[in-house]
Amino acid sequence: MKRGVFVVVMLCLCIGMVFGQGKREDQTAAVATEQIAGGLVAEKGAVIKFVHWNGSPSDEAAWNVVLEKFRKDHPEIELKVEAFPSSSYVQQLDTMIAGNQWPDVMRYTYQRLGKFKEANLMLDITPYISKVSVDDLVPAYRQALTSNGKLVGMPHHTDTIALFYNKDMFEKSNIRIPQNADDGWSWDELKEYSRILKRDNNLNYTFAGIWENRSGYRYLPFVYMNGGTLFNEDGTRITIDEPKALEALQLYADLRAENLVANTPFTQTAQNNMLFVAKKLAFVFAGSWHCSYMEENMPGNWGVTYMPQVNGKTTSDMGGNGLFAYKNTKYPKAAAIFIDYLTNPENMKLFCETGNFLPVRQSLINEGLDYQSFAPEMAVFSNIISTIDEKMATDETSNRFQQVNVIFSDLMDYIAVNASLTPSQVAAEMKKQMQEVLDE
Repeated sequence: MKRGVFVVVMLCLCIGMVFGQGKREDQTAAVATEQIAGGLVAEKGAVIKFVHWNGSPSDEAAWNVVLEKFRKDHPEIELKVEAFPSSSYVQQLDTMIAGNQWPDVMRYTYQRLGKFKEANLMLDITPYISKVSVDDLVPAYRQALTSNGKLVGMPHHTDTIALFYNKDMFEKSNIRIPQNADDGWSWDELKEYSRILKRDNNLNYTFAGIWENRSGYRYLPFVYMNGGTLFNEDGTRITIDEPKALEALQLYADLRAENLVANTPFTQTAQNNMLFVAKKLAFVFAGSWHCSYMEENMPGNWGVTYMPQVNGKTTSDMGGNGLFAYKNTKYPKAAAIFIDYLTNPENMKLFCETGNFLPVRQSLINEGLDYQSFAPEMAVFSNIISTIDEKMATDETSNRFQQVNVIFSDLMDYIAVNASLTPSQVAAEMKKQMQEVLDE
């Protein structure tokens, strides 16, 4: 009798365990399906504070369009938005954070993300974003918003640099204009064409770049297209003095020795675009956001072409911004919904077309965007985006990159201004100072 009762009880327990396990598996599957299918539900009464900046009228217009669209499509989430001038955004946000007044979601430049990664302050949104969405991102930008294997934000858009050239000068000197990313000038061609343009147009210098104002990282594409790096694979050792990186510093020294590149310091206030539109330079490495400036100041006499390359490898500046949420936000699901919404293909396209930005989704690059202004030039920039080097993206969004970039910019002046130090001496000092930063 007791044995019979025991068997019945055990049978009931086993059945309960089976059904219970099945229920748990069904719940887990339901949660996964909800997340992957975009059916994530915001917390009840969710309020999301979002901070960003407006860098231009087109930037402001783009934000107005997509944020109003979000409010219409997601009335269950109360959205509070605060926009700052671009010149004071970082300081304003730092002040908010210092007072423990964190926004829920914020816009930030890729190169400045390292400090948030290091402090583990970014919300892990890996469970909330579908694999299909993540796989569509250009790899370098996906890497920029990854930390310790976790997705801690989403890239929103980008801008990048290319070669802006004076049409009259190039036609006069019969200079070859690259037709695609693979067709970029070799470094030898860069030197040869610079000599021809300098001679034919009676120039003091042939070109310059927007690596001024301590934005030295905008020269780093020359390091990475040559196979050099700033850091080793695990980011613990500085590699700027190794042969491939050193060759990129030597390139700058060679160009300066012949006065082919302007002697403007990496630490000075930006002025190289002004030299270009004043016809003091034949070309300049400048950004996609400078198209309006070029047209206003030298209408019809400028064009855009591709970056140089080394044995078929090229890359360019990783500009633009991503979106991330504060790790301790009260509404992580609502924050993830907001980030996912703004960065999905439809809304990324809307934002980029309205604001004249570049997308970071391969599907949109392949499709091509309908830009209302500078469409041919924006097509060139779009084609450059896929060439952004993944290792460069990893290095530029690493924990100590901001300090390392300041050192790089400051010490490049010894090559750029008057060649007071050799590239080897500069690289050795860079390594010493940068390694001290890494080892802190």
